[in-house]
Amino acid sequence: MDRTTPLPLQGVTVLDLSWHLAGPYCSMILADLGARVIKVERPGANGGYDPGGVARHQYKGEDVHYIALNRNKRSIILDLKDPEDHAAFLTMVGKSDVVFNNFRPGTMDRLGLGFDALRAANPSIIFASLSAFGNTGPERMRPGVDLVVQAESAGMSMTGEPGQPPVRAGLPIADLAGGMWTAIAILAALRDRDQNGGGAKEIDTSLFDSHLAMIPYFTAYHTINGFTPGPQGSGGHSPTYGAFRTSDDRYVALAVIDQKPWKLLCEALETPELLADERFANAKSRIDHTPELRALVQKVVEKRTADEWMQRFLELGVPAGRVNELGETLQKPQVKARGMLVDIEHVLGGTIQLLGTPVHMTGYQPTFVSPPLIGQHTDEVLKEFGIERANPTHAGADSEGAL
Repeated sequence: MDRTTPLPLQGVTVLDLSWHLAGPYCSMILADLGARVIKVERPGANGGYDPGGVARHQYKGEDVHYIALNRNKRSIILDLKDPEDHAAFLTMVGKSDVVFNNFRPGTMDRLGLGFDALRAANPSIIFASLSAFGNTGPERMRPGVDLVVQAESAGMSMTGEPGQPPVRAGLPIADLAGGMWTAIAILAALRDRDQNGGGAKEIDTSLFDSHLAMIPYFTAYHTINGFTPGPQGSGGHSPTYGAFRTSDDRYVALAVIDQKPWKLLCEALETPELLADERFANAKSRIDHTPELRALVQKVVEKRTADEWMQRFLELGVPAGRVNELGETLQKPQVKARGMLVDIEHVLGGTIQLLGTPVHMTGYQPTFVSPPLIGQHTDEVLKEFGIERANPTHAGADSEGAL
């Protein structure tokens, strides 16, 4: 990678055994920050991005799901059940900082690559494992994916409209949370190692814990006051905290709870009668009269288009947003200004656009390199580690290690 200034994680090498979404998302965060991420794939694997065998979206024959999660990485193929490749991997461990996987608990041990084996090869290795429910506890061996975890961790019970069946969040929030929390843990372990020394460290994160950790204040409401949240609809905190349909059949989302924004909203809606109504005198009374107030606000909002309302809300400082489709969001000048959509020259030719990194800091100038073809860097990387492999790349793949 051609970089003119050092990146925060430059000099850190990560051996990445992850697959599907949560794991590669985690290692992409590290790669964007400058780590040398070497993604290790099984022979014949497609990266684990279409377990059903069908790539839903492709670019020049490559799975777009894979492309979206693997920029700035290098890819090699090793059969960790083959003695030669197994030995090669342990040699690489001895010259690396992090080994990361998101297999089911026990998979790395069965491969002879558990924590004890890794720290024997490298006494300062950081071994990070991300699984559905974690390496301990009665549910450690349960299979789980994002949807299962959203259900089990109470997220689905809070998503959807009141009185309607539960729905999953539109984003795979459990997978993304698991990837981010694991990246945070790896960064903390690297900092601790470099600052305090010490030996190898084992990190155990899970999708379940990570999703649950994103429910802090509702949990406190429940444990302290016995409150159990239900479906939040498009808002949930107040009758004027949610989405309202406009005259052009679009939606604007209002985030109005407290008195100052409530007064601004009444001014924007040109409804002084609502401001004077005792039923809506303060936040608590407005919540007590939620159905009446929502109906009154909806009747006003549906008289103008979403763009007309947004112009007025922005002029007056009302906290509000237009409910955009993805294409509309990506065209926003703010996206361009923040560098959140980047052009990348793909290794097969042509330019693709992917999301950039949300990390901005002094002296950090990210560079985005094409996601690799699976196995593209096998010979090159092994030579860098001083490994001369006699056998060619092995064929065939299996499904061992699913979350």
